Amino acid sequence: MKLGFRSRLLVAAALPAAMVVVLLAIGFLDRYAADLDHALRDRGSAAARQLSLAAEFSLFTGNVDALQRLVAATRQGDPQILAVAVFDRGHESRAATGGFSSIPPDFSGREQLIDAASLIVVTPIRRSALPVDDLYSDVVPAAAVPAQELLGYAVVELSKTGVAKQRAEMLGRILAITVASLLLAILLSTLLAASVTRPIGHISQIVGRIKSGELEARAQPAQAGVMASLAAGINDMAARIAFTQEDLRQQVASATAELRQQKETAEQAARVDSLTGVANRRAFTEVAEVEVQRALRYGTPLSLILIDLDHFKSVNDRYGHHTGDAVLASFARTLTEAVREMDIVGRWGGEEFVVLLPGIGCAEALQVAERMRVTACDSRLYVQGRQILYTASFGVAEFNPSEVSFYGFLARADAALYLAKGNGRNRVEAATNGGPAAG
Repeated sequence: MKLGFRSRLLVAAALPAAMVVVLLAIGFLDRYAADLDHALRDRGSAAARQLSLAAEFSLFTGNVDALQRLVAATRQGDPQILAVAVFDRGHESRAATGGFSSIPPDFSGREQLIDAASLIVVTPIRRSALPVDDLYSDVVPAAAVPAQELLGYAVVELSKTGVAKQRAEMLGRILAITVASLLLAILLSTLLAASVTRPIGHISQIVGRIKSGELEARAQPAQAGVMASLAAGINDMAARIAFTQEDLRQQVASATAELRQQKETAEQAARVDSLTGVANRRAFTEVAEVEVQRALRYGTPLSLILIDLDHFKSVNDRYGHHTGDAVLASFARTLTEAVREMDIVGRWGGEEFVVLLPGIGCAEALQVAERMRVTACDSRLYVQGRQILYTASFGVAEFNPSEVSFYGFLARADAALYLAKGNGRNRVEAATNGGPAAG
């Protein structure tokens, strides 16, 4: 089973405390049990030694009644004593009370502790030897204190039930203390885990919102708790990201606008004649093709004026190309000012210009061309203090649906222009559907 972060933190905080409490409880219980056993042994040894001292004279004199009273008094003095007996040195019982669970297998002349289902203590009974006083000597000879004689044994059997009961009671107390300690440790660990997981959860939520693009999300200091410094760092990071994002967005928008402007400028440059500012041949042809298709579809009139400056080569030769360029730019302005906003003026090449008049028939187009001719003829252009005079010839044609394309339309206007030049220049000629005719 996979644990969550909060559960893992809770286990990490509570488990060491639980292990410490359990180990301390086990160690204390073992020490307490050892102390109980040691105390029982001490009580058994003390009772047996006291009996051996008290029974010495009675055993030596063979006073069985006295011995019986001694063993009875010894047993009555301690409720944990199960049986008491006095044996002579031939291992014969001289006085006894209670029932022994087993008789010691070996009377070796020394004190024994037999720890089995019950505790049996065997203590030898020896005759006490008192030294004889020498009235005439301050020193007692070593031979005057003979070795102690073994008279018998004092045997005491003690029950371990009391020890087991005390151990069980202590175990219950320890278990209660352990459970209480573990509950306290779990409570403290839960509070500790909550003090960490709640701020982490809040910060994780804020980080997730920032990751999803919600750059205005910020961690709340009140909910950050012990993670306040981390929350402040994340807020600062989010602010920097938002600033960078906005700055990047502005840069991208600026770059996009600049690219769009450059594109529009480039497209405009590709469609506009740089010298005169009117449409170039390519751009004019594209618009003319569209207008031809519209005239074919809806049957609306459409006229075309093809114009050529008269004797323009002599202007270049006499005044220079710079002056010639000024004449071309001035004439382009004259044409543009003479037409409607919906009309299209273009430079066809060199000193030739072309004007497309949507919705206008041949008669009205002749009037427009005549105005242009008169304006050009009457214009006074000064270049470097010198007055430049120029004229132009005009060929006008009305679109014939039988031509289908723009170039047949243009050819008839060109034929009319050729006729104007042949008839003396500085004039307007119109083309009929079948060819040019004088205007």
